Amino acid sequence: MLRIIFTRFLNIIKYILNDKSIFWFQGKYDSWEHAVANTDGYSNAAIFEKVKESALKVKNGEALFERDSCCFDLEEFSFPLSTYLLYIASRFQSSLSIIDVGGSLGSTYFQHKRLFQYLNNLKWHIIEQKHYVEFGRNELENKVLKFSENLSESLKNTNFDAVLFSASLQYFEHWKIFIENVVNAKVEFIILDRIPILQSKNKSFVTIQYVPAYIYDVSYPCHLFSQNDLDECLLNKYEKVFELPAMDHLRLKGVPLQYKSILYRRKF
Repeated sequence: MLRIIFTRFLNIIKYILNDKSIFWFQGKYDSWEHAVANTDGYSNAAIFEKVKESALKVKNGEALFERDSCCFDLEEFSFPLSTYLLYIASRFQSSLSIIDVGGSLGSTYFQHKRLFQYLNNLKWHIIEQKHYVEFGRNELENKVLKFSENLSESLKNTNFDAVLFSASLQYFEHWKIFIENVVNAKVEFIILDRIPILQSKNKSFVTIQYVPAYIYDVSYPCHLFSQNDLDECLLNKYEKVFELPAMDHLRLKGVPLQYKSILYRRKF
């Protein structure tokens, strides 16, 4: 109890001081390029090295899963995402085939792996940067988990039930183009998980996300979305099935923001 009280008190102090460990987002930028010029960049080598080290611990049984390079020894399931994935599997005779865009080295797959143990069939393909793909193919691939560099490569020989963006779409400079390509691929389900949605009538804009040193002390651009922008890209051909609060609580001072997890299904 004392620890909880102390943590809350510390967070209040950080809030007052505008501490970056509370306000991970800083600033509004008129373009992605402008934000990039003021960041380290998502391709920073320090990120990959820490994620790679943690992924190997998962592979070797020293941790259950990793997220943002941090290792976890206790099970922790995302309720919204677990619900969506098992819902999809129930529609396809206990079969699940996922394209996980920006899925790192299997963070979400390993985190939820135990939930899938009784499925008749499971395919989990990750789209990532080239160096992640090369490492993933050499160290982590198996009959379920695969890695590729782009959407067309993943779709070449396999049909997929769903495309998952779990805390990833906001880090794509040209996110609308990627969503358009997914829509044109006619995948039945799209999952936007852990996605930051601006409240009230705020329009989408670019900010900078600062990651605390205890993770990997870097910064990179990030989109904060208006619900209208997402709806314009998706609701012409897809409909919302579920919409739930997501696990994240990152903040930008003075801007109402909520993380959501949304499941879309293609209209027929």
